[in-house]
Amino acid sequence: MNWDALGAIAEIVGALAVVLTLVYLAFQVRYARTATLDQNRLTRSTAIRDIILATANNDDLRASQMKNWGLEQYYESLAEELGTTSTDASRNEWANAAYFWMYWGQWNTTHDPKDLRELEHIISKIYSIPGVRHTWDMSPLGKVLMDEHFVEFVDGVLAKHSM
Repeated sequence: MNWDALGAIAEIVGALAVVLTLVYLAFQVRYARTATLDQNRLTRSTAIRDIILATANNDDLRASQMKNWGLEQYYESLAEELGTTSTDASRNEWANAAYFWMYWGQWNTTHDPKDLRELEHIISKIYSIPGVRHTWDMSPLGKVLMDEHFVEFVDGVLAKHSM
């Protein structure tokens, strides 16, 4: 074998190494992009959940929100239906909404079948509690604020587990 043939083989091996490196980098960039998008969704979910929890725990803030959003009559009606005060009815719904956003964040970032089964189990139990289910189905803080694909997922879980 002469030096020219050896040089040609080295060039081919070098070119192949460059191609493999580029493929590897493409996968790494794709993975990093997915991880960043997942983190952004979790951050958004956490921020919304924190705002909702702060509102659930602050009667004055919640009363102001109820007034500003025109929800006073809704909570008075709900309180009458539940046999409680409108303050307690609203506090309960705001706390339930915090769960919805927490689970949305988990659902929107998880892709592992085991994690989805765990989430399905939790949703089937917690969303089946009458007060939570009412918030999901009827409240202005429930599924009307959620991503349509998450709503389909939750409603599918509830339908599957109510049989």
